[in-house]
Amino acid sequence: MDDLRIIQLDADADFARVSDLCDRAADYVMLEEGNPPNEAYVHKTLTDAPPVCGPEDIFLRGVERPDGTLAGIATSIRHVYQPGEWYMGLLMLDPAERGTGLGRKVAQHVIAEARADGAPCIRIAVLDANPRGRKFWESLGYCHEKSVQGDDHLRHVLKLDLKETTNAS
Repeated sequence: MDDLRIIQLDADADFARVSDLCDRAADYVMLEEGNPPNEAYVHKTLTDAPPVCGPEDIFLRGVERPDGTLAGIATSIRHVYQPGEWYMGLLMLDPAERGTGLGRKVAQHVIAEARADGAPCIRIAVLDANPRGRKFWESLGYCHEKSVQGDDHLRHVLKLDLKETTNAS
């Protein structure tokens, strides 16, 4: 894990690398979409944000291996629910990296970025069909806020209050 580095991604320049990662992590895409990853899914992953958010509010991070492939990605958006609040759009890891501590490292990186930006909280919506994902986020201090039904999925919105947490990062 020491040879991996967290980098900023560019939606256009890194499209092929993100597409490759989505292909390797197709199990998650199938869980979320019901279909294997395709170009439309990758585009949505890299660019989807509410209309109130500008390009400067979208944060795309990659976990780059020495060979240039991506071991993971993290997408987050600022100002989603309220001004200043952050939303974690996606944390996707290559299946070979799951369970190694990489997800925690990347999540803590995003938490540190949000905290440095002065965000009061971060939210994430976890699929009900992904109990391991929910357990992971709860282990970082995220708490259940509400459950919402949409897109044929039940999602649990979890919130991490950054004003009260000091040990999550």
